[in-house]
Amino acid sequence: MGIPVRADLSVLVLAAYVLFMSGSLAVGLFLAVALAVSILLHELAHSAVAIAFGGQVRDITLQLLGGCAAITRMPPKPSHEVLMAAAGPICSFALAAACMTAARLFPSQYVVGQLGPYALTQEGPNEWLMLAGGLNLGLALFNLAPAFPMDGGRILRAGLQCLGRSKTAATEVAVRVGQGFAILWAAICVLDFAGVRFAAPEGWPWALQLIFDIVFGGGGILLLLIAYMIWVSGKRELDYVRWEETYHGGWR
Repeated sequence: MGIPVRADLSVLVLAAYVLFMSGSLAVGLFLAVALAVSILLHELAHSAVAIAFGGQVRDITLQLLGGCAAITRMPPKPSHEVLMAAAGPICSFALAAACMTAARLFPSQYVVGQLGPYALTQEGPNEWLMLAGGLNLGLALFNLAPAFPMDGGRILRAGLQCLGRSKTAATEVAVRVGQGFAILWAAICVLDFAGVRFAAPEGWPWALQLIFDIVFGGGGILLLLIAYMIWVSGKRELDYVRWEETYHGGWR
């Protein structure tokens, strides 16, 4: 699509974090590569929709906190922004479905026991493809959290504009909600460092358990950095929207 793709040096920190958390060199390397490819496709989906609706994309940068498509001119209508923001998670959901379907079409053999000199095996879904599918499912669900400027927060802002709010008023609401998530995730990190863990109640459907784990079960320095990014980036964009409205009349 003619969009330059760059990798910030900080993406090496993300790769090192994934390697460390996986506990296995082979799994860690696979997840690091799969994460980079998944984030790139996620950002390309945003970019393709933005361009289709008259937006302009300067470049895509892979970095410590994921990816960033630098959209220098946003689509002109709030409804277009909803579709642009939703395109990334939809792409990630599609990748998750494709990987999990392929995992069953190309199963692996697992050793489940030993009978004398013979290993007892059982066929099951391909573990590598299931890992890639789970990675994309988590990426989609996490990005749908209404924490502006993440995808869910942008959908929230554009949705408020579609309901008649000005861009400034809608951005203020979305930023406040995003800051609430930033405080929540920062608090979870502090509790995690103190040894407090959160777990979804037993008996919940697996999809609800996954969402709970993404929102409440995180921890570690990476989630803390994401919370900081949400706070700073949201405030920066709100300041820009207010400046835009003051000096250029803004747009609805």
